[in-house]
Amino acid sequence: RQTSTSGIPIENYYYIGDEDRVEPTYRYTKEIFDFLEKEIGVAYPWQNYKQVPVSDFLYAGMENTGLTIYSDEFLIDSLSFVDKNYVEVNAHEMAHQWFGNLVTEQDGNHHWLHEGFATYYALLAEREVRGEEVYYWKLFDKALALKNASDTGKGQALTDPKASSLTFYDKGAWALIMLREQVGDAAFKTGVRSFLEQYRFKNATIDDFLKEISESSELDLGEFREQWLESKEFRHEDATEYLSRHSDAILEFLSLQHEVRTSTESNGNILRKYWGYSNSEELKRRSLSAYFRSLPTKFIKEALESGSPKIRKAIALATTRIPAELKVQYETLLSDPSYRTQEQILYLLWIQFPADRVKYLQQLKGIQGFADRNVEQLWLLLASLTSDFETKSDRERYKQQLSDYTADKYPFQVRQRAFVLLSEIQRMKDKNLKDLVRASEHPQYAFRSFARDLLGTYLEKPAEKERIRALIKELKPAERRYIEKKLAIE
Repeated sequence: RQTSTSGIPIENYYYIGDEDRVEPTYRYTKEIFDFLEKEIGVAYPWQNYKQVPVSDFLYAGMENTGLTIYSDEFLIDSLSFVDKNYVEVNAHEMAHQWFGNLVTEQDGNHHWLHEGFATYYALLAEREVRGEEVYYWKLFDKALALKNASDTGKGQALTDPKASSLTFYDKGAWALIMLREQVGDAAFKTGVRSFLEQYRFKNATIDDFLKEISESSELDLGEFREQWLESKEFRHEDATEYLSRHSDAILEFLSLQHEVRTSTESNGNILRKYWGYSNSEELKRRSLSAYFRSLPTKFIKEALESGSPKIRKAIALATTRIPAELKVQYETLLSDPSYRTQEQILYLLWIQFPADRVKYLQQLKGIQGFADRNVEQLWLLLASLTSDFETKSDRERYKQQLSDYTADKYPFQVRQRAFVLLSEIQRMKDKNLKDLVRASEHPQYAFRSFARDLLGTYLEKPAEKERIRALIKELKPAERRYIEKKLAIE
C-alpha cells in the first residue's frame, strides 16, 4: 500500500508468494500518480486507486473507475525490469482515470480523447521517472511506425472510429505533442484543465476539447485539426524536426544514418566516430543493431568489453553465429542482467560449441526468466537433448516438464512458448495436440490465433491430421468445436 502526496490511498495487488515482485512491478507508481496530478492540473477524481494482476488477460491493461486490471505477465522480478516492465502500462491506465473515466468520449468518433491522451500523459510520466532519453526514443519509434503505415497507404485519421491502435494511441499522442508545441505550455495546460472541469462526469467530443484549447490560446485550430486529426497521412517531417530540436542523440543518429548511406567510409569507422563523441547508450545500441553485420570483429570485441548491459544485449540479439575468436567474450553474456540476453546466448553457445554444453547448462540451471519462462523452457529442451548432461532419467524428466507446459492450467504465455519449442524441435505427443486443439478456443485472441495457425500446419500433414481426428473424440464438445468445423470444411 502507498499514499499519494495528495493523500489518495494506492493499493497494489500481487499473488501470494510473489512478494519479491512487488517493488519491480510497481516501481515508480507513487511518482507517476503524483506527476499526473501535477501535470494535468486536476486532482485525482476518485476516493482510492487499485491495481490488480489477472491471468490470461485479453489486453496489457484495462482502466476501470478507480481500478486498473492488467496482465500478470507484467508481474516481474528485478531482472525482468531491464527488458520488460510495467511502467508505461501503469502510467497509461492511470491517465485514463482522467481521460476516459472522469471525462468520457461521446462515441467512437472521439476515441482520441481516451487513448491518445492516455498515451501522451504516460509518455510524459515515463520521461519524469526514467529520463528524457527513454521519452524521445519512444517517440522516434512511434513516428517511424506511423510513417511506415502512412507510406504504405495504411494511414488513418484520428476521427475515424474504426482506426487502429497505432492511430489512436501513437498518432494520437503525437497530435497532442504538436498541439502543445503550437499553442505553448501555459495555454495547453489551461485548456486541458478547463476541458476536464467543464465536462467532468460528462460525455465530450473532439470539438469540445479543441474549443477549450482555442479559447485558452486565442488561436484558430482549424489547420491543426485538418493536418493532425482528419488527415490520413502522418506528418513525419514535422515529427523529425521536433525530435531533432529536442534530442541531440536523435539528431546524431539521423546524421549517422545519412553518413552510412552516402559515405564511402566503412560502417565500422563511421560508428566508431559517433561513439567517440556521443554520450547516448541508446544511439550506440541502435547503430550497432542496425549495422551489426558490416562491423569488424575487433569492433564487436571492444563493444562486448564496454561493460554496458544494453550494448552487450544488442550484440547478443544481433548475433546469428559467434566468431570462434570471440567465444570467451560471448560466454560472459550468460551472466548479464537480461533474460533476453541469457536465452539468446545459451542457444547460440549450445549450438556452436557442443563440447561445452554441460558447462552452459549448469550455469543457467534454475533460471526461470520472464512470465513465459523463456530461459527455463529453452533450458529444459536443451538439457533433454544433451546426451552427457546428468542422467537419462533426469533428461526424460526435463522433456516431460517441457511437455507439461502446454496444459491449460498454465498461463497462455507459458503454453505458447512450449508449443513453439515442441513443434519446432520435437514431435508433439498426443497430449500436446489435444492441448493445442483446446487452445484454438482460448478467450485470449492472440493466443487463440496462434493456436489455430499452428494447428493448421499440422492439418496439412496427412498423418498428423489423422492423429488429430482420432484425438478429438476424447475432448468435450466445447473444446473440439473449432477443429470439427475445420475438418468438416476440408
